[in-house]
Amino acid sequence: MTASQHPPAKRARLSALAVLLALFLSCPAVSAAEEVITEYQVKAAFLYNFSHFVSWPALPGSTFRLCVVGENPFGQLLDSLIGKPVNNSILVVEQHSSLEKIHDCQLVYISYSLQPRLDMMLADLANHPILTVSDIESFTDAGGMIELRISDNKVRFEINTSAAEHAGLSISSKLLSLATSVKKGQ
Repeated sequence: MTASQHPPAKRARLSALAVLLALFLSCPAVSAAEEVITEYQVKAAFLYNFSHFVSWPALPGSTFRLCVVGENPFGQLLDSLIGKPVNNSILVVEQHSSLEKIHDCQLVYISYSLQPRLDMMLADLANHPILTVSDIESFTDAGGMIELRISDNKVRFEINTSAAEHAGLSISSKLLSLATSVKKGQ
């Protein structure tokens, strides 16, 4: 569906979200003491905004599950997202230490603490309609969908469209245009 086929309210919402996402792309870290907090505040906002620019084959029920697996670098930052709307659902945040319960999630942030198990995790999630996001280096090369990274003191992201398509997800061209790199293939 093109932007002109969306109702005016949805076009305005999409435009506003695109502007918001673009603003987050240009947020520099303030100081060394605040850098980690600022970085993960921006990354938390990215996670929420990604949910608006990805289409899932079907969203079950009334909740959209954003799950963090492994050590949680966000602390309490994701709690501010609880209850926000996502595609006619309400966002919930879950923390998991293993893969056992994340197959019901729509968006999974894979913590850097799980880097040694990354290949196994991505293989397990590959056939599920779950958006995978991480700041593990070369995440998209390993088959992850969105890799967050710091470049010039700004949070940037790259996208692996083949991994998303393989899982049945469709990523908006607006989000693709904001990515620093769009990869096709693993």
